[in-house]
Amino acid sequence: MSTIIHARYTMIDGVAQKDTAVYVDESKIVAIDSVDKLTALYPNAEVVGGDTYILSPSFTNAHDHGRALGTTSLGIPDSFLEVWLSQLGNVPHIPPYLAAVYEGLQLLKSGVTAVAHSHNPKTWQGMPDEIPESIRGYQDVGVRVAMHPPIIDQNTLIYIKRDQFIASLPSEIQKTIPITDGIDLTTDDYFDMLNALYETYHDTEQHRVHIQVSPAGGQWCSDNLIMRAVEWAKSRQTCVQMHMLETQYQRLYAHEKWGTSFIRHLDNIGALGDWLTLAHMVWVEDDDLDLLAERGVHVAHNISSNLRLRSGIAPIAQMLASSVNVGIGLDGHTLSDNQDYLHEMRLAWTMANQHSMDSGDVSASTIWQMGTHNATKMTFGHNAPLGKIQIGMLADLVLLDWQAIKGAWSPDDFPPSEFIPDFLLRRANHHHVRDVMVHGEWMIKAGKHQHIDEDAIASELKETLTQQVGDTSASLAPYIRKFYKDWSQSLPDNLSDLKR
Repeated sequence: MSTIIHARYTMIDGVAQKDTAVYVDESKIVAIDSVDKLTALYPNAEVVGGDTYILSPSFTNAHDHGRALGTTSLGIPDSFLEVWLSQLGNVPHIPPYLAAVYEGLQLLKSGVTAVAHSHNPKTWQGMPDEIPESIRGYQDVGVRVAMHPPIIDQNTLIYIKRDQFIASLPSEIQKTIPITDGIDLTTDDYFDMLNALYETYHDTEQHRVHIQVSPAGGQWCSDNLIMRAVEWAKSRQTCVQMHMLETQYQRLYAHEKWGTSFIRHLDNIGALGDWLTLAHMVWVEDDDLDLLAERGVHVAHNISSNLRLRSGIAPIAQMLASSVNVGIGLDGHTLSDNQDYLHEMRLAWTMANQHSMDSGDVSASTIWQMGTHNATKMTFGHNAPLGKIQIGMLADLVLLDWQAIKGAWSPDDFPPSEFIPDFLLRRANHHHVRDVMVHGEWMIKAGKHQHIDEDAIASELKETLTQQVGDTSASLAPYIRKFYKDWSQSLPDNLSDLKR
């Protein structure tokens, strides 16, 4: 299959270029030139697109959990992260294959062709059976996946003072708390699972599936576990992704436990490198940004999730000024619960530019790069030929409805091309995604998947949820909230400047 794709403007490295078309042969971008020159060179190629479109590299979702539906849609209200996590056990179970297919449909229809999937298992011991089903779902729907199953070995209930917290609970609630942290997948079994997944699925030629490792977060993982994960990834030239500094309580945890920042502690144990992505990073300290850049560590920015879970706003402008590679992730927790990646880019752009006149500016072109090349580089590694419109790259492309984005009021040559990125980020959303190509094949045409019966998938999802009655009890929530409030207020005065 060979295709020439042209549009009014083509987004190359975050900049809109006019009269630039792309020739795709099989799975790769083979030539970039004007549509007239390409049609003369390749007269037998199919020609698609036109002046009513914008052509862009597709987007990469740099951090997500693949739940299919947002937790509010599933009956779990937003709250502080630590409170919200305590209620996730009440989420109705969606079979992993169905969840991945439905998730993939939403992503594709938002222009996203690749995702970093941090799995949420129904049970820890069941994860080895669930992960292949999730991978199969993404493969069937046509989405690339960097699969990084999580592992934890400590602090599942509360970050510190577990016994003290349990003793503070009413006796009837105390009886419901497991004696241990309740992690029934051993570390050895976890790495045995990773080894099997890596041997079966890891694909460094077509980059359909990458197998990675995820010590879920610094407060939930011992140093030994983190370093075992790092060594596993480095020996296989794959990646590590961790949740990090999502809330102020995680920042305080590090300083109380080690007397230094989380980032400095990770560096002290040898856990920082260009194979590592840290998700969220709301509470990173300014003094650590240059260290992150020096070590080549990536950051997955999840602005909607950080706002919804009251975590705060990550200092994206400062990260970029320090040359930290920042990508954008949806976290399965967007403002509208709909995985709209263009909306997420708009929100990230808006919130990155802060109120002070001396704060740094983050441009629309930079945000476009964060959603494409930057996110792809951290998700699939520096050498994966993805995330750009460039000769030799794998053809993952999206056509946006430029006429619908502009509106009937807009003159033909308005806005000027240098203003196109700003115009797009202010006006475009997932409804404007018309056609999406993955690996040289059109997966979405005119807003519809070419191989999946979307109505049948929605019906199956509805039937699955109808058969379940979720427990929406939140008995621990007020006690967890009070515990963290009291703990943070009891910390020594020398930690007071870490609290806001």
